[in-house]
Amino acid sequence: MEEVSQAGFSEAGKDFRLLQRFKGCRHQGKNVKKFWPIFFPLFLFGLVLEAFPAIFTDEIGRQVEVRVPPRRIVSVAPSVTEILFSLGLGEKIVGVSSYCNYPPEARSKEKVGGYITPSLEKIVALHPDLVIQTADGDLKTFVDRLSGLGIPVYIANPRSVAEVLESILKIGGVTSSLPNAQRLAASMREKMQAVQQKVQGRSQPRVLHAMSVDPLISSGKETFVHDLMVLAGGKNVAENARGKHPQLSMEEVMARDPEVILLSAMLSSDSLLEQKKWWRRWRDISAVRSERIFAIEADLILRPSPRIVKGLEEIAWALHPEIFKK
Repeated sequence: MEEVSQAGFSEAGKDFRLLQRFKGCRHQGKNVKKFWPIFFPLFLFGLVLEAFPAIFTDEIGRQVEVRVPPRRIVSVAPSVTEILFSLGLGEKIVGVSSYCNYPPEARSKEKVGGYITPSLEKIVALHPDLVIQTADGDLKTFVDRLSGLGIPVYIANPRSVAEVLESILKIGGVTSSLPNAQRLAASMREKMQAVQQKVQGRSQPRVLHAMSVDPLISSGKETFVHDLMVLAGGKNVAENARGKHPQLSMEEVMARDPEVILLSAMLSSDSLLEQKKWWRRWRDISAVRSERIFAIEADLILRPSPRIVKGLEEIAWALHPEIFKK
């Protein structure tokens, strides 16, 4: 992935019919920027004409009927909660997962359990008119039981940085907040393109992302971290390893000789400081010799939320400190 894909919007119910007419223009970032002042009023006008009930296609291809503009929303994933707050829907969120920790206001919302195994009883007790989940956990049982009670469930499933932007737009549509979603996605895209423009034509340092050291777990292709490293002007040394999060041996790491090492703990209990100390024993690795080992908050690069742009900027600074200020 050499740049953020400008793939067109997938159809997601009536709110996206007007967007589909302009989908070809999204393949060129400069065209979007040039014509955005024209398209945005048209999108807004199209949204005003839409009425509920409406049928949306979620991100795993399910048809979801939403009978009224959502007023009581339950988010069963930290990334979804961040998106909803970014769209100005904080007051409409009545429940979140136990792992929803950002923004700080999310901590005061009613908890409905983990995002993989949420409590159906707690969700039903909140009387939501929309539940948003990600494609994790026992979806069939979860969806079937809620649907049987007449509660619509929308499944978000972004699998790349580009799809995070699409997911934001689709969530904006199903929550009747598409204009805010368009503004948010446009702002994120503009910031990502600014990073790409700065690193264009520069050398691509070899980068290793390490989520733990014992065992050494990295990030391969088809991960948000891989996308971010490429967008930031780097080359992922684990891109050809097997699996999304491959376990690497030190022999493999030394052979690939990363020039930059990015640390982000999978578990909050993991100590990044201790990980840094652990790496210092491997002086034959270029990143260790040059002391280019950087700790990045895991939620910024592992969570498909609007803050993924901040994660991109931090990686770009680590890879190219000569052109990025921190």
